[in-house]
Amino acid sequence: MKEEYRISEAYAHLEKEILSIPERFDKEGELVYSGRNILKVMNIGGIRMCIKSFKLPHIINKVAYAYVRPSKAERSYDYAMRMAEMGVGTPQPVGYILFKGAVGLTHSYYISLQLDEAITFREIVKLPAEEQDDVYRAFARFTYHFHQKGIYFIDHSPGNTMLRKEADGAYHFYLVDLNRMKFETVSPLKGLKNLSMLEVPEDKLRVIAKEYAILSHSNIENMEQQLIRYSTAHNKYVERKSCIRDCRRYIKRLLSPQGGQ
Repeated sequence: MKEEYRISEAYAHLEKEILSIPERFDKEGELVYSGRNILKVMNIGGIRMCIKSFKLPHIINKVAYAYVRPSKAERSYDYAMRMAEMGVGTPQPVGYILFKGAVGLTHSYYISLQLDEAITFREIVKLPAEEQDDVYRAFARFTYHFHQKGIYFIDHSPGNTMLRKEADGAYHFYLVDLNRMKFETVSPLKGLKNLSMLEVPEDKLRVIAKEYAILSHSNIENMEQQLIRYSTAHNKYVERKSCIRDCRRYIKRLLSPQGGQ
């Protein structure tokens, strides 16, 4: 098994501890999420770090990620470093570790600093009612800011933006789950479409669209209507996908030996 890694110069002094993560991962740390991928917070050299262990890729991606294109862990690190250089919020990148076997990539890990006391975009609804619209407007400004820098965040969904109230009293935003990004010119309309995955009520979509329209010098009413259309189409797509997935699971259960009993 061949190991490959890159570690940020800022954390090079912790190289030994960072490279011990794979052998410690299953036994240590605070579990944050377990699903397709696994997220844990671990103490590495006295620093709280967030470790993302990516699921084992299927055979085609095993080969592709080893020899053709960067793995998800490598892309996450490269994109985070690029975003940090551009002044766009994301948890500070630490490094990545890959393992490659005879048939290609096997295990891979992306490491960043843990962002404590932060909430996800979807948790804005839990903030005091009088704060929420201001936070949604701040989110629109954050999105417009990285669009202006030529960043199109493909997975701009509610779970992939973190926010935290900082010492200055303002909410600061941080993008996570970075392995799917494009670096290109983002027009106002394309930027608006990037906001279609937010899953918030129509009145909040109008707040976000209005702020984005003001920043991009676009027609407010048109932008509000367009974001609502984009969001409605996205929500219907998600519902269809969910229905198909549930049907497949139901059929699978019926066809399984236990299901037929």
